[in-house]
Amino acid sequence: MRNPSKECMIHSPRRVIMNESFRLPLIAEMHMSEITRRNWLALSAATLAGAAACRSTADASPAAAQPPSSLPDRSNFDLEGVYLNAGSQHPISRPARASLEAYLQNRAHHAPGAGYELGSSAAVEKFARLVNADPDEITFVQSTTTGEQMIVRSLMLPAPGARVVTDTLHFFGSVPLYMELGKAGCDVAWVTHKDGRILLEDMDRAITPGTRLVALSLVSTVNGFQHDLKAICDLAHARGALVYADIIHAAGCVPVDLHASGVDFAACASYKWLMGDFGLGFLYVRRGAREALTRTQYGYYGVSSFASHVYPFDPPGDEVASYAFPDTATGLFALGTYSHTTAALLNGSLDYIASIGVETIQRHATALTTRLKQGLLSQGYTLMTPEEAATPLVACAYENARARIAPKLKEAGITTTVSANRFRPSVSVFNTAEDIDLFLAAIGPA
Repeated sequence: MRNPSKECMIHSPRRVIMNESFRLPLIAEMHMSEITRRNWLALSAATLAGAAACRSTADASPAAAQPPSSLPDRSNFDLEGVYLNAGSQHPISRPARASLEAYLQNRAHHAPGAGYELGSSAAVEKFARLVNADPDEITFVQSTTTGEQMIVRSLMLPAPGARVVTDTLHFFGSVPLYMELGKAGCDVAWVTHKDGRILLEDMDRAITPGTRLVALSLVSTVNGFQHDLKAICDLAHARGALVYADIIHAAGCVPVDLHASGVDFAACASYKWLMGDFGLGFLYVRRGAREALTRTQYGYYGVSSFASHVYPFDPPGDEVASYAFPDTATGLFALGTYSHTTAALLNGSLDYIASIGVETIQRHATALTTRLKQGLLSQGYTLMTPEEAATPLVACAYENARARIAPKLKEAGITTTVSANRFRPSVSVFNTAEDIDLFLAAIGPA
C-alpha cells in the first residue's frame, strides 16, 4: 500500500517527482536553460497538482490503526535496510504519521470551524490502559529523567542520612543523580549485577528498614534484564520504602501492570517502544503515594482553577489571584506547554500498539531474540543478557566493538547500537528472522 504523503515530493525544477497515482510526468535533471515556455507551463501545472494532492492527503482524517494479520508487520513502516535499533529510537508508523499530519495541517491553516482536537487527554487515557493505571495517576513529562528527578525532589532528597537503594543495571544517565545524592549526605546503596542479573536476595539485603527510596529500571537499557517488580515493591513497602521504576524499555514491548506491581512511581519517554518521539513521556504517581510527596512544582498546566483579581472587571479579592491544584499527578507535576506533535503521534501509535496487543508483540520479539542469542553464542560471543530474558534487547560484551563491528554493519546496511565495548541489537514488530540471520552473518565469528 502506498503512502501518498511520502510520494508527494516537490523539489526544484532540476528534479521533480510527482505522485504516481496522478500519472504525472517525471522531469529529471532539467537544466534551467532547457526549460521552454511549454515545459515551464507543464512543470507549473504539475507542481500545483502535486501540491493539491499533498493538501488533500493532509486534509484527510487520520488513518485508523490497521492491525496486521500477523507479525512481522512491514506494511505500516517505511524502513530501508535492516533496522535492529528500536531500543534506541523506534521508527514512526504510518498510523502515527497520519495522526501527526492532521495536527500539522491544523497548525498550518487554522481553518475556521475545522473542529480539530489534539486529544491530549486521550493519549494519557490510552497510556493508562496500556500499563493498567488510572488516568489521574498519569501526567505528561518531558522525559524519563525529568520524571525521576521530579520524584526525587518531591521526596525532599537529598536529606542527611536518608537511605536510597539503586542498582548497577539502572539507566546509566541516572548514575550521576544518585552519586550526587551520596555526596550530599544520603546513604546510597548500589546493588551490583551478577551474571547480567540483579538478584532479589541482594535487593533484600540492601533494602533495610527505614529506606526512603528504591530506584530501578524495570527493564535495563544495558542488557534487557527485567526485575520482578512486584517482589521488590513488596520488600520495599514492608520496610517503609517507596519504589520508583524507569519503564522506558518495558511499556509497549512487555506487559506492564502498574497497579498489580504496587510500584509507587514510574516514568518513561515515548520515542522507544511507545513509537512516539522525543520530548514527551509519562509520569505515573500511585494515588496512595501522593501523601509522601511535597509539592515542588507550580505550573500553569497543573492548575484546576484560576481567577485574577487585579485586572479590569475581575471579581474582587484580597490576593493577586485565586487558584487551586487538583489532587492528581497532573496537579502535582504538570508545568507549562509540552510537545503537541508528540502527543499527536502518540494518539496514533498507542492505538496501533493496542490493536496488536503487547503480549503478541512480546511473543514475536522473544522468538527473534531467542534466535539471536543462540546464533551469538554459536559464533563465540559473550552474552550480557540473561538467556531467560523475555525482553527485546540482546547485549554482548565485545572489546573495541565500535571499531571491530560497526564498519561491518554499515557495509551490510544494518542499523543497531554499538558502543565502545558492547553491542546491543533490539527487535520490534517489523523485524524478521531474516534480519537476525543477516545481522549474524555480517558480524561473523567473535
